[in-house]
Amino acid sequence: MPDDQIANLSQAVRQWAEADPDRDYLIVGDRRYSYGEVDALVDRCCVAFAGLGLKPGDIVSAVIENGAAYVVLYMASLRYGTVFNPFPFTMEAQDILSYLRHIRPRLLLCRKQHHERLSGQQDHPVHLLGPSFPEDLPQGASGWPTFQPEERSPACLYYSSGTTGNPKCILFSHANMMANVRAIVSGFRFGERERHLIVLPLGHTASINYSLLPCTLTGGALVIAPSFWSARPRFWNLVRAHAITYVEVVPSVLAALLETPFAADASDFLPALRFIGCGSSTLPHELQRRFMERFGVRVANLYGLSETGPSHVDYPMDPDWQPGSIGFPLACNECFIADEDGRPLPPGSVGEIAIRGPNVFIQYLGNRVLYDSVVRGGAFFTGDLGRVDEKGRFWFVGRKKELIIKGGVNIAPDEIDEVIYKLPGVAISLTVGKADDYLGEKIHSFIVPADGVSLSEAEIQAHCRSFLSSSKIPDQISFVAAIPAGHSGKFLRREMQRQAS
Repeated sequence: MPDDQIANLSQAVRQWAEADPDRDYLIVGDRRYSYGEVDALVDRCCVAFAGLGLKPGDIVSAVIENGAAYVVLYMASLRYGTVFNPFPFTMEAQDILSYLRHIRPRLLLCRKQHHERLSGQQDHPVHLLGPSFPEDLPQGASGWPTFQPEERSPACLYYSSGTTGNPKCILFSHANMMANVRAIVSGFRFGERERHLIVLPLGHTASINYSLLPCTLTGGALVIAPSFWSARPRFWNLVRAHAITYVEVVPSVLAALLETPFAADASDFLPALRFIGCGSSTLPHELQRRFMERFGVRVANLYGLSETGPSHVDYPMDPDWQPGSIGFPLACNECFIADEDGRPLPPGSVGEIAIRGPNVFIQYLGNRVLYDSVVRGGAFFTGDLGRVDEKGRFWFVGRKKELIIKGGVNIAPDEIDEVIYKLPGVAISLTVGKADDYLGEKIHSFIVPADGVSLSEAEIQAHCRSFLSSSKIPDQISFVAAIPAGHSGKFLRREMQRQAS
């Protein structure tokens, strides 16, 4: 079946299983799973779903660690027609429960670590997955019929706390998924021999969209680590040993790798590794430059949202690539910069990034008012600020609701962090607004120095004066050992704002 005829991504698993059943699909530790083996496990999981009384359209929530079990459940849910709703395995039970009360899934699947806290709390069944899942699924099932979705048939339900602290449950259709994954494969030139390393939690969408789905469609292989922190000391060894072609990370991972001593030289893991993708949070250009200089690997600056999936392609292998931009819109969507009234702005103007296309989500579960406030005229208004240059290349400026308003002047904290990162000895910088009775807000920068480096507030401020106007110089600087990050590795800006208040 040609790729353009696949309406349900689980069909790709079956297609590769029939064409090349022994081809590597998943590598978890020392265990290898072929496409043929995973396809059979997906069928067996569908039989188990039927035995639990599930019906197409039912929501199945899951708290599952990175591994084969996650992939089998994800693909089985697509094939069966249920709506898969994953949560990060490290997420606290009380936080999961707050979402479950809103989602009201038909079934919750979890491991023993979460079972006691999550069972008996809701009016839905909680099914405990044993340590041998998925190998312990009932034998004998094959050829489970693949659910054939309609245009708006839901496939996945992703939770998001957003950048504003308002929890949202985002419903993504099969059509959204297929439009997005095809455009990603095309835009990033992913091919049949991809081998991707997954170190981010699969409960979030980053490695799903850039690795799990594209590799499944193209017949690639996935090397899955439990987490980045477990893989950190041997990161480059994994890249070399498995001939990895691509890794999806977040800025905090780049910063951590820069602070990790490695014996490996770039020649040890190239040329298989074409480039690394970094998204989910703002990537400072200076951090991007430092990493590329240290390891000799290009880093793509990726942009997208839970509501759209990836929306731009920053392909660093192009001869005219410009580090720092987020690249060009994916082929599946139209993107423009809008003014306060939603009207397109000319090149060079800063405004809100808006996206229109078949990858835009179908609804916020149970919140039509919120959906109508951000999807207008068929376009999703992201709440992010950007600009587009004369060549159609997009540049991320900052998030509207993270702007610091000091004495009536709008200041993007990312601009200040970009400057601070230029100072040698700065490992991480995160700038937030601090409430002030006179100015409205002042600027507070939190800085993690590199190992063994001593910095002073006066040194940071003097450095900033060389690049920024006086109104943008940090009013206060705090040196901290670490900046807390969420389950996806994104720095917790709201937590730092509380510390600054």
